[in-house]
Amino acid sequence: YGDADPELTAAVSGTLGTDTVTYSLSRAEGETVEGSPYTITPAGEAAQGNYAVTYKTGTLTITKAGAADLGLSATGYEEVYDAQAHGIAASATVTEGTTISYSTDNETWSEKAPTWTDVTEAQTVYVKAENPNYETAAASATVTINPRPVTVTAENKTKAYGDADPELTAA
Repeated sequence: YGDADPELTAAVSGTLGTDTVTYSLSRAEGETVEGSPYTITPAGEAAQGNYAVTYKTGTLTITKAGAADLGLSATGYEEVYDAQAHGIAASATVTEGTTISYSTDNETWSEKAPTWTDVTEAQTVYVKAENPNYETAAASATVTINPRPVTVTAENKTKAYGDADPELTAA
């Protein structure tokens, strides 16, 4: 898929010596894997000198391009907890006809990317990009939400001897 057509050729059998017959070749229109194979049609005069020519069609098969050609990328996330939902970012350079799916178990897939809000330790998200003209591309990335550092500082207090303890507070 995506390559230029190869040169269309035909095998001629039945002629003698250096005799030749004249013909042309064309193929059915289409450039996708789903429409493949496409008919290659030879054409020319049926009567050519000493020969009665019969024409037989052939096929051009378009196969899937490699997974790498989809250009799938997945970027993970690692930051400190901020009470917001976070996930990975995934994209493919080939967008027309491409579907990106996500999984946390590499078995159940959804087109909706999973997100996490609370502290999460290295959650792997698997990603696949599928397109009928390409082999399936796969990648993965991780989401890590680290604990937010919080400091509790006791406030200094004083009291006179014999008085009750003041309320203990912290900032």
